[in-house]
Amino acid sequence: MATETASPTTLDTLIAERDITRVLMLYARAIDRIDQELLKSCFHPDAVLRYGDETTPEAFAANAPNGLGAYRFTQHRVGNVIIDIEGDFAWCESYCLARHRIPSGEGKVDVDFLWGGRYVDRFERRNGEWRILRRTVVHDYTRYDPVTETWPGAPAFTQGQHTTDDIVYQR
Repeated sequence: MATETASPTTLDTLIAERDITRVLMLYARAIDRIDQELLKSCFHPDAVLRYGDETTPEAFAANAPNGLGAYRFTQHRVGNVIIDIEGDFAWCESYCLARHRIPSGEGKVDVDFLWGGRYVDRFERRNGEWRILRRTVVHDYTRYDPVTETWPGAPAFTQGQHTTDDIVYQR
C-alpha cells in the first residue's frame, strides 16, 4: 500500500494557515488582556482597519484601553476560519463571538453584551511573517442580557484579568 506524502506546496500551505490562525488567536488575547504591543504586532504598521470607521493599528491600539477598559472583562472567541493562500498574500474570513461585561450603576445589575460578527482579512507575509494588512469587521448581530446571577464556585478559581496582569503573562 503506497502512502501519500505532502508536497512542499501542501506543507507550505499548512504552515501558512497555522501561522495565520496563530495571529488571529494572539489578536483575541491582545484584545481581552488590553495588550497594546501584542495588538499592534498582529498588523503590519501600514495596515488599514475598518472597525466601522477606518483606522490604523497604532491608533486602534492607543484607543484600546479607553474602549475596552470600560468593561469588567471581554472574551473574544474566533472560529470558523477559512484561509485562502495566494503566494505571500492570504484572504481570511473568521467568525467572532465576543462577550463584554458592562458594569452596572449602583443598585443595578451588570449587563452582558454579546457581539457576533466576522473578521474579513487580507494577510501579507513579509520577511517570512504573516500579519494582517487589511481588516474589515462585519457586524452580524448583538444582544444584551442582564446578569441576574453568577456561578457561586467562581471565586475558588484563579480569576482572569482584563489587563496584562493576567496569569498567562506569568511564565
